[in-house]
Amino acid sequence: MSRAEQDTGEEPREEELGGLDDESEEELTLVSCEEDNPSKFTIGRKAALMCNLVKSILEGDKDAKEIEIKKVEAPVLKLIVEYLEHHNGKIPAEIAKPIRSVKMEKIVEDKWDADFINALPKKTIFQVILGANYMDIKSLLHLGCAKIATLIKGKSPDEIKQILSEEDAPESKQDA
Repeated sequence: MSRAEQDTGEEPREEELGGLDDESEEELTLVSCEEDNPSKFTIGRKAALMCNLVKSILEGDKDAKEIEIKKVEAPVLKLIVEYLEHHNGKIPAEIAKPIRSVKMEKIVEDKWDADFINALPKKTIFQVILGANYMDIKSLLHLGCAKIATLIKGKSPDEIKQILSEEDAPESKQDA
């Protein structure tokens, strides 16, 4: 019996047990693509493994601690890391298709996902979709696409064209 068990009288939980190969607490650094001043984001290994790009790199180089994400800039990578850390390796429930509501809260099971994607401007959502696609994070890709689907659901082709072409500040595209 370990000293911790003697002190608390509790059995050790399974997640606390780990041998020499236990890497669940190890952290990785994801580096954004800017040449001049790339940003670095620390993320837990378990959370990072939701990203198939990271998983593939780690399969080839188990000792990698810093991974350059070549096509994702810092502001978007920061959002992607925030999403990965929130889920921490637990892939969220799949979003039902076709989309049955225009409210993200009714589409996703995790309210945090709805709040996260709803808080982003449309241009940023598209950047997150591109980043999630490049990094091969299916759940985030589907979340972003579902949000765009809610914006155009039930709209006419002309309304859809206007929604997808307008900037987040509508006055910039008026009477062009």
